[in-house]
Amino acid sequence: MLGIVLFLSLTGCKKSYTIMVKSNNTEWGSVTGSGSYKDGETVTITAVPAEGHSFIRWNDGDATNPRKIVVCGDAEYVAMFSDKAGTIVHNAVIDYDGNSYDAIWIGSQLWMRENLRTTHYADGTEIPADYLNSSLTDPYYYSYSDLYHPLEKLGHYYNWPAAMHGEASSSASPSGVQGVCPSGWHLPSDAEWTTMEQTQTAMDVSDFDWRGDHAGKLAGEGWDASSKVGAPGNESDPNHNASGFSAFPAGFVDNGYGSPTPHYMGQFAHFWSATRDNIYNSAWCRDLYLNEARVNRDLSSMKSGFSVRCVRD
Repeated sequence: MLGIVLFLSLTGCKKSYTIMVKSNNTEWGSVTGSGSYKDGETVTITAVPAEGHSFIRWNDGDATNPRKIVVCGDAEYVAMFSDKAGTIVHNAVIDYDGNSYDAIWIGSQLWMRENLRTTHYADGTEIPADYLNSSLTDPYYYSYSDLYHPLEKLGHYYNWPAAMHGEASSSASPSGVQGVCPSGWHLPSDAEWTTMEQTQTAMDVSDFDWRGDHAGKLAGEGWDASSKVGAPGNESDPNHNASGFSAFPAGFVDNGYGSPTPHYMGQFAHFWSATRDNIYNSAWCRDLYLNEARVNRDLSSMKSGFSVRCVRD
């Protein structure tokens, strides 16, 4: 009888596993949640950034914090913290396709410093690809990396419906529009773009059209040459890419030119915002031109294929 009771007692016990929670830099932030837990138990792990620093994501790409996990084996979770002083955060975000992106702190915002190149939304929904048509309402992305530049440089082009993923226009800061961005990141509003730009110039950039003197500070490599001071094409300028934003001159895609293929590559960079203008049935964007030190705050047709940069929530 004793043997039967002992057997039942042992078989009724759940196996325990060890969960290790660590910080990538203990001066930048601390963590909680390490311990021994039973199989199937739900555990909360938390990352607590130190003053002047920020939590970016866990080592497996998940940006949820605090985060609940269900124990099913031994596991290690590393909280990735960063400094906000213009620091480049390598592999700051991973999209649904497994693409990894570096990011850069500009003021209090953490921006992707690479063009988005995902073919899926964060929920796994596939984004339709189309090389013959464009639309004001149907979401499309366009890819031409095999013909022009490596995907890591060029990224994909998205029309505004694809960039927004059915969400409503937002003028808020932060926008609250995840859109095509990976989990934990969002499509910046027109106001968020303005906030970022204002950190790079003493001039007022609240107006529309070409304004400021900071285009070269936002520009990375790949531009056609220019000798104009402060222009993206002048890579010898000491302030070139001073922000670390690294805008790539991907041009844009629009079938208004005959077919949805890239135009003005090497000369222009165009980026969507999450903000629409209902009067003109257009959306706000930002444009950089190789020979212009100013940045254009403009409205563009929502069927155009532009580059996308995301901002950390």
